[in-house]
Amino acid sequence: MVLKIGDKVRFLNEVGGGRITAVVNKDMVNVETDDGFEVPTLINNLIVVNSSDAYESGRSRNTIAETKPAAKAAPKKIEKVEEPWFSDKNQVAGKDDPQYLFVLVPQIPSNPPTGNISLYLVNNCNDTLLYRFSQKTKYNYETVVAGSASPNSKVYLGLIKPEMIAELPVYCFQWLSFRKRTKELESFSPKEITLSAVKFYKQNAFVVTKPFKVPVMVIPLQDNPLKAELEKLSERDFQQAIEQKEPKKKAPVVALPDQELVEIDLHIQELLDNFTNLTNTEMLTVQMNKFHEELAKAISSGAKKIVFIHGVGNGTLKNELRRELQRKYSKYASQDASFREYGYGATMVILKK
Repeated sequence: MVLKIGDKVRFLNEVGGGRITAVVNKDMVNVETDDGFEVPTLINNLIVVNSSDAYESGRSRNTIAETKPAAKAAPKKIEKVEEPWFSDKNQVAGKDDPQYLFVLVPQIPSNPPTGNISLYLVNNCNDTLLYRFSQKTKYNYETVVAGSASPNSKVYLGLIKPEMIAELPVYCFQWLSFRKRTKELESFSPKEITLSAVKFYKQNAFVVTKPFKVPVMVIPLQDNPLKAELEKLSERDFQQAIEQKEPKKKAPVVALPDQELVEIDLHIQELLDNFTNLTNTEMLTVQMNKFHEELAKAISSGAKKIVFIHGVGNGTLKNELRRELQRKYSKYASQDASFREYGYGATMVILKK
């Protein structure tokens, strides 16, 4: 296919298209999308929508085609560049905070694992980014691509083919962000990403976001600062922080004669009067602490059974509760509580038969 700068093209593997702005080599060109991003794209992934008059074969210096060797041109005089090599560009109001994303774009949005999945690095802020994208092997890190990403742009990194999904490598990023003027010197930041094949089969793992306009998987490269700080806290410090935010109120406990059955409601609104200022991680910690506390009381008091009401929701609390029962209390049998009384939202632990 003969392509040249200025041709309007459409993507075969993605929604949308744009205009060719540069010829990288005989197999790849740069395409500026309608959103203003310049994307390196393989020629065989493009189709021409609107082309200007084609040049004669071998006469256009921007045409990708086999041509006869041209006569050696006289060396051009290199003009001195007066402007500095780097200047802040593509600046967008409100995007001063750093945000770098690893984005996976499926060729077949309705069933991602059955088609190719394109990988992109998105620089969604006003910084310029120097990056290295690599794959972790048993012995070292193999560089896939490295370069720079302009402010508010995306960079194509490669493909995941359907046959690769079952055994994905660990993807690794290193980056250095900077602007023309800064108050401090930044250091290189690393990030390793392990993707589970199961995630590609979950539709809720893909969301619609700019500039892709199709459901994509978005993985932030920067850790949440609050999460990092919470991980530094000891269990005692964390518990004190929770208590300072809001004192607990006693959960209702319903006991039948001779402590045959104890019922504990783990819904967060039953444990705290005000929880709006807590994160999901903090709320789960409160609920799991209550689970351990009440289970220990039931065991020591001689109760025969205890029911934990966790609700259905997204299953996070239920899964964490079941995992703890298997890991720390495996000698006690557990099962779904009565469907008639609790639906799918409760777990019963049998302490005595």
